[in-house]
This record gives sequence, structure tokens and C-alpha cells, in this order.
Amino acid sequence: MKRSLLLTLGLATLLPAARAATLTELLPAGALMTLETRDASGAIGRVAGLLGSTMDAIVGPDDDMTQTLDGMQELLKGSIGQEAAVGVFTVGRPGQPYTPHLLAVSRVDELSSEFFGSTMKARPGARVGAYTFARQGQVYAGMAGGLVYMSTDKSLLMTYLGRLSGKAAPRLLDSAAYTAARRPVGAQELSLYLNFSATAKVIRGHLGRSGLPRLFAPVVDAIDTLGQYAAGFTTTATGLTAASAHAANAQGKDQPLYRLLTHSTDFHVQDIIPASAEAAQVRACAPESGAYAARWLSRVDLFEPLGFLSDSQLASHLERAGQYLGDECAQVTLAGGFRAGLDTTNPQAGLAHSVTYQSVRDLDAAKKHVPEYAASLNAAIAGLGGSLKPLLELSSSPLARSLPGGLKGTGGMDGAALDSGVKQLEDLLGGLKLVYAFRGNYLITAWSDEALKAALDETAVPLAQDAAFQAAGLGMSGAAWRYQPDLPEISAGDFSAVLEDAVQQAGGPADPDEDDQDADLTEEERAMQAAIAKLGTRKAGDAATPDGMLAGVSEAITGIINRFDGATAQSRVQGNVILGKSSVTYRWE
Repeated sequence: MKRSLLLTLGLATLLPAARAATLTELLPAGALMTLETRDASGAIGRVAGLLGSTMDAIVGPDDDMTQTLDGMQELLKGSIGQEAAVGVFTVGRPGQPYTPHLLAVSRVDELSSEFFGSTMKARPGARVGAYTFARQGQVYAGMAGGLVYMSTDKSLLMTYLGRLSGKAAPRLLDSAAYTAARRPVGAQELSLYLNFSATAKVIRGHLGRSGLPRLFAPVVDAIDTLGQYAAGFTTTATGLTAASAHAANAQGKDQPLYRLLTHSTDFHVQDIIPASAEAAQVRACAPESGAYAARWLSRVDLFEPLGFLSDSQLASHLERAGQYLGDECAQVTLAGGFRAGLDTTNPQAGLAHSVTYQSVRDLDAAKKHVPEYAASLNAAIAGLGGSLKPLLELSSSPLARSLPGGLKGTGGMDGAALDSGVKQLEDLLGGLKLVYAFRGNYLITAWSDEALKAALDETAVPLAQDAAFQAAGLGMSGAAWRYQPDLPEISAGDFSAVLEDAVQQAGGPADPDEDDQDADLTEEERAMQAAIAKLGTRKAGDAATPDGMLAGVSEAITGIINRFDGATAQSRVQGNVILGKSSVTYRWE
């Protein structure tokens, strides 16, 4: 009895330590970035299955390709599918510039261990506890204890191996910056962590030695104020779920940015968004967001080569708009927008289904200013084509083509081609025109009369009354929300027509020097070229032709798209942390 009690107490003492000893948690403190996987075999299997079915649709069943994909899948499942971590850390000494270096580690099974072992050359190295490593090219790498590990810096790798061996040292798990952003995300198959504040510190140290700290100070202050960000997702049989946490730096010097990041509101725009909308992204935008953007535009105005910012007076208009705009902003894709966006022959097709909504606090002020803003912006866009012509002429000049690594050998444009290109650009820009209207306490803007008319249709059922939207259970108070219903499926024929148009647009006269270029190819390059040519005529469907290949690509892409059955997301603010949750419905099989 006594022995059993002692054994139980011993296990209870060891379990917390064993749980804490994950690969990520033992990373050194102060990471600039980490990418982590944990029990990701499910995600690898689902993605691999999707990739396999896609390749079958494109090139037809192929035993060799199937074996290759299956082998790669098993290799990944036996390594990063178990547990892995990649981090970027700063290495240096006080008083000297700190340099970012990479550290990576993964658990491996027998198959993966054999593969990674075959890539490492037997060389004399060093040992830290039970872990050995040696220089392998430009990195330091080794394998021991069921782990494979590498780093671009020797001391960084040694500090990590020391922690794996039980040495007490500051760990990432003990970092308040890491835990504040990472813990709310929870356990995920794939996770990302970014420390903007630490990155800003590294940048500031380098700028302090360059003599240009003041010029870039606002940028560094903004990066520092971003604080820390973590996100992750886990696949499920019906799609995937994701979570994120953004811990903004309340002590950052860019306080306006901090207020923008942590702004919340109660949303009502769903009461006028049409229920037929294919996507709605809504966020809480602080009234000072326009003035904040205007300050950044003013900083880059002198460097803007086209003069568009000056001509449109965009910074001034954004600052004035902040005096009457509210704190709801929405970007909405109306019905038909997805199909229209597939039309590569008409870049403006998608704009005919896109509108923005912004709440208004002072309608009188808005109705007085918006006409002036729209006229100024449209006039600047109309003149943009003429501003681009000198730049196109410069890029086609003999001097530009003679620059090493630049446009040399591209052939440039002759006068007729240049005029034709400018004409097409002017026609494109000439079709862009900002239109607007007011509906209730909202300003609605669009780039086509068709989209604006659809947004103003008061007979349309609003999104708030749509049964599917209500079933999503999104909270209408917080920092942001996004809703995308199950989109109408597209056919392979529809997408094939789009691809054919794209191929025709990309086609052109043969290069007169093509034969000479082929003569310079090595045997390996000729073999690769032959393999690509064979792939291009491999059986796809029932046609062993390039057209059959195009049909296979169309079928594969539409198959991937049509598996998507909708998505929802929302975020809320808790103190200085913006917490996000999202869900995507997707048919993996």
C-alpha cells in the first residue's frame, strides 16, 4: 500500500513536467516568430487526399505519382505530423546589432528518421547532453532521442539542446509576451506566433546605427504598437476551425493605432445588407481611422511617382470624412460577384457587384462633403493613364533594357505597342467611377451604378432576417464579423472558358531566338522540358491533348472551389487583446 502511494505521488509529480516539456515550450524566450504543429496528421491526410484527387483530375490516374504522394504523406505524418516547431530568434551581444537566426526541431518516427539521416553527412561535431550535432553546409543539424533539429546559429542550437537536456534557462513558455497571445488560441494542429514589438526593437537597433532613425521612426512605432499576434487552425471532417489572439501593445508610441485596433461597436448594418450577398466583412472602424490613414498618405506623398495622391487630395478628404463618419464599415460582395470575378477578360466585372457601407454620424456634413470627394477622386483616376505613359516609355527605353538583371532581353515596346497599351489602360481607368448614395444613416459607395442600385433596393430581404445568417449565431457586438454563405456551384465548362481566354491573352508571337535558346540547353534542362511537354499532353478525361489538359485543370479547380460550403468569423476585444474565432465548412472528400 505504501509503495503504491509513493508511486502515485511520483507520477503526479512527473506528469506536469512531462506535459510542459513540449518542443515549443522549451524554445528560448524572446522569439520573433514561431510556426508550430501538434498532432497534425489529420490535416496532412486531408490535404494530401485533396491534392491526390486534384492531380488525378488534371493528369489522370498515375501509379508513380500516387506512390510519390503516399510516400510524402507518410514522411510528413511521421515528422511534423507528430510535433514540430520553427522559430526565429535574435542572436548577439549587448552593444552589438542583434541578428535573426532560425531554429527548427521535429519529432520523427523510424521512416522519417531514416530519411533525414540520409540527408546528413557523417562529420565530427559536438554534444550537449544526449544530443549531438555537426555543421551541415550552412546550418548546424543533428538527430538524437527521436528528434531532428537544426539552426543557422551554433550557440542558438546549443541553448535549445541544453533545455532539452534539463538545463534551467528562460523558456518561451515563461514569456508573458508569448503566453498573452498564444494561450487564448489553445491547442491547434498548426499555429503561428508573431512578436511585432520584439521585431521593432531589432529594427530600431539597426536604424540607430544607420543614421536614419527619425525617417523610419513612425513605421517602427507602429510595428511596436502591434504587439504580439497568434493564430492557429485545426481541420475537422467537415472543414476547419480557427482561433486568433492579437495582444496590442498598450504602451506603444502609436496610440492612435492602438485605439483603432481595440475599437468595438454595436453593429446594425446587417439590417440593410441584402440577404443575397455572397460575402460580408464588417468591422468596427474608429472615426479617427480616416485621419490616421491621411497621416500615412502624407508621409508617402512626396515619394509617389504618379502624383495621384496630390491630384486627388485623398489625405485631406479622408481627414475631413472622419468628422462625420461613424464606426461601422462593411465590404460586401453582392449576388453574382464570385462568377464575375472569374472573368479575366474584364477586370472591372467584379466591381459591378462590390459595395461598401459606412455609418454616418452627421448626415448634413456628409452630404456636403462626399460630392466634392467623389469628383476629386474620379478626376484624378481619369488622368492617371496619362501619368503612367512616361513611366511606360522609360521602362521600354534602351537604357532600361540594358540594365543588368532588369528589363534586358525583354524586347521592350515599340511606339505602336506602347500607344496601344496606354490606350487600354486609359480605357480601363476611364471605366472606373466612384458612385455613392445614402440609405438611412449609411453612406454606400461603389464603382458601378449597377452595384449601387442593387444595394439601394429596399424591397430586398435584409441579411439580418435571413434564416441561414441567423442560424450562424454571430454576435452583433464587438470588433468585427464575417459571413459567407454556401456559394452557387460553378461548372468545369464555365471555368474552362475562363482559362481559354486567359491562355489566349497570354499567348503571343514566337520568340525568333527560341531555337537559339534551345541550342544552349543542357541535357538535364532538355529532359525537364520533355517531361513538361509529356505532362501537357498526358491523358486528362478522355482527351490526350492540350485541350484535354485544360479540361482536366478546369475540372480540378472547380472541384476544389465547389467543396467550400460557407464560412463565418467574429472577433471581440478583451482589454488589450482582440480575440477571434472562425469556422469554414469544407468537404475534404
